[in-house]
Amino acid sequence: MRNYIYITFVIVLSVVLSACSNNDEKVTLYSHNTQEEMQSFVDALKADTGIEAEFLTMSSEEIWSRIKAEQPNVGASAQWGMLHSLAFLADRDDLLEPYDSPEWEDVPEQFKDPDGKWYGWSFWFNILAVNTDLLEELGLDKPTSWADLIDPQYKGEIVMPNPGNSGTGFLIVSTLIQLWGEEEAWAYLTELDKNVALYTQSGTQPAQMAAQGEFAISITWDQAAFDRTKEGYPIEAIVPEEGVGFDLDVAWIYKDAKNMEQAKKVIDFIGSEKGMQAAGKHRSMVTKPGVEGAIDFEPNLIDYDAVWAAENRDRIMDKWSETFDK
Repeated sequence: MRNYIYITFVIVLSVVLSACSNNDEKVTLYSHNTQEEMQSFVDALKADTGIEAEFLTMSSEEIWSRIKAEQPNVGASAQWGMLHSLAFLADRDDLLEPYDSPEWEDVPEQFKDPDGKWYGWSFWFNILAVNTDLLEELGLDKPTSWADLIDPQYKGEIVMPNPGNSGTGFLIVSTLIQLWGEEEAWAYLTELDKNVALYTQSGTQPAQMAAQGEFAISITWDQAAFDRTKEGYPIEAIVPEEGVGFDLDVAWIYKDAKNMEQAKKVIDFIGSEKGMQAAGKHRSMVTKPGVEGAIDFEPNLIDYDAVWAAENRDRIMDKWSETFDK
């Protein structure tokens, strides 16, 4: 009887320890990537490294609000996908763990922090996604510029992300300010507001709504438009002729991360050829030389200043909320 109890105890203890070990092997990630993207990425991570990852995806602003509320004890070990400008703010708040990853040696210097606090794995840009069938049905001209969008013919037919919730939306506003200066940009946004039917919570949602025929014109980000085109929707991607801003999508490790070694392996994987190939299935452009993105496309990019965007972020968003939140 005593042997039976002892054996049972050993079996139970082994199960408990095994469960704890498995939990310890899991790494928790935050991301502003889409659910579909992140599932694809963590599947590739597991296939290559054996590491299991749990992830939480939200819009950039929702994730950033969560991080600020949790700091200094952020509930994730690493971030896989976030605005470049927010990396500067996270560094300012002493949230980032420096790590010199060998997998990133061949990635150009402008795409990574010199101290290994953040790594840029892809970059994306604003774009217009227009429903060509609906434009024709409504008798509307196809817009080709930012200036075109304030034409009264588009009243009620434009959908764009809310800069208060979406990194894509913030990039739009920041781009326009850097293009034209603050006075002209805010005057433009006031006129654009007259034509905008809806401000969405995410940067991808406008493209989907245009694809489904709810609105003729969406202001979104590149892959959201290209994905809908590949899926067979009557969507045409248009880069406004004045140019568009772009943002480096970054990854980092949180300071004092619970699973530090697993988090480092995640960063290694993101910078590896296999990691970049996984990213290239979903993103137009990745940062590792020799790895192609999903789309062969040359956008008209402005000389976007991410540092300025980070330094002025709170002020710009406060003004947006005061002026346009309804």
